[in-house]
Amino acid sequence: MRPQAACIPTRRHVRRFALAALWMACPTAADQHLHAQEADSPEWDVTAPRGETHEIDFTTSEGTWMSVDLSADGEWVVFDLLGHVYRVPAAGGDAVSLTQNSGIAVNYHPRFSPDGTTIAFISDRNGQSNLWLMDADGSNPRPVFEDQSLRAWEPAWSPDGRFIAVRRSSTQRGAGGAGLWMYSRDGGEGVELVGSDYAAAAWPAFSPGGESLYFQVRTAPPGIWSGRSDIVHGYKQIRRLDLETGRVDEVTTGQVVQQGQTSSGGAIAPEPSPDGQCRADSHLIEVIDVTGT
Repeated sequence: MRPQAACIPTRRHVRRFALAALWMACPTAADQHLHAQEADSPEWDVTAPRGETHEIDFTTSEGTWMSVDLSADGEWVVFDLLGHVYRVPAAGGDAVSLTQNSGIAVNYHPRFSPDGTTIAFISDRNGQSNLWLMDADGSNPRPVFEDQSLRAWEPAWSPDGRFIAVRRSSTQRGAGGAGLWMYSRDGGEGVELVGSDYAAAAWPAFSPGGESLYFQVRTAPPGIWSGRSDIVHGYKQIRRLDLETGRVDEVTTGQVVQQGQTSSGGAIAPEPSPDGQCRADSHLIEVIDVTGT
């Protein structure tokens, strides 16, 4: 039987665009003073809508630019859409929002823990995009870390479920701390795994045995603007970090031909297979073995 499409009832508070655009273009002194007070006030609730808003209700069976994950038992699919995290049976049915109680906060990049009882995700409900956990049914949301100067993306669970790797950056220029970091699920300061030596390190993924971490890097030389530094031009590649020795190996590589604006290929978003023998890389979804061949 073909699985049913997920039906997703969605409700969002939307600020009237014309009003928001006018405020951004021509803020008054009173507006600026109020904004400063809100930013400094410990009572400011990030989840509450500001100004004039109205609700839009609709049902959809599709979305774009979504993060999706499957529970280890194959029973549930979790995904993000329009700033909320949803869960739907893998066989199809109605999706249920797990983060609706976070108001207008943005929640994304959900990932099931190996035992399926917990979901790691990113949320800005306390003012910055930090790493959070919730139970698989959406209850008991709690932060792994809260830091207004740090942003996080792309959580990845260690196979034993004790740790979570994330891509991290700092909001303070020159403050450092960017790269791939690992946190205990119980919180703490975190440990740097991959730092600034690997430009734009992103999309961490543990090997099934937990001995390695795969990730993507930007290999464009300095001076190449972002529109010319993408995967099509071979400027993003996959690397593998040995978590015991700290050695980083090339998994994919490509040669750029500037004259023709072509390359022999790039790769992003590594995802090792459960048996550890193959890995899917996002660019037309190519499957290669773990040696890179």
